[in-house]
Amino acid sequence: MAMMEDNKDNRQKSDEILKAKKRAMLILQHNDRTERELTDKLNKAGFSEEAVESAVEYVRSFHYIDDERYAKRFVEIYHESRSIKRMKQDLYKRHIADEYIELAFENIDYDDSTALRRQIEKLGIDADMLASLSYEESQKIIAKLYRKGFSLGSIKDVLSELKEEI
Repeated sequence: MAMMEDNKDNRQKSDEILKAKKRAMLILQHNDRTERELTDKLNKAGFSEEAVESAVEYVRSFHYIDDERYAKRFVEIYHESRSIKRMKQDLYKRHIADEYIELAFENIDYDDSTALRRQIEKLGIDADMLASLSYEESQKIIAKLYRKGFSLGSIKDVLSELKEEI
């Protein structure tokens, strides 16, 4: 009798592990995820710790999740529209290891000016408008850009370059 229960328990565990693997594949079918994001989603779906670990290991074995690749792709996609500081914060929020974050930033230009110029354009500010802004208005723009993660020095440099373009 005990042997039949053991077989039933083993079958249930293997069924749960199989369901967790399928669920992991379904989750990754739509978007890349970090290992932590995938683990959290599977835990929220109610799978046991053993099933979650097995599913994560399964998808990792096929390189469907790879935090290093995720960090590099993230930086490639957003390096022209976000500040370096903002991208690092976003990657930390996703629980990417520091070493992968540093590796991701090795291959990009650390100059924020392209992203900063893009943000200034989004605000609808051109060189002519910049010259006509009051001190208070320009301080508001600087503060807004600073809150987006750009350094004060970079902001002032780009704004002065834009003023010189007049």
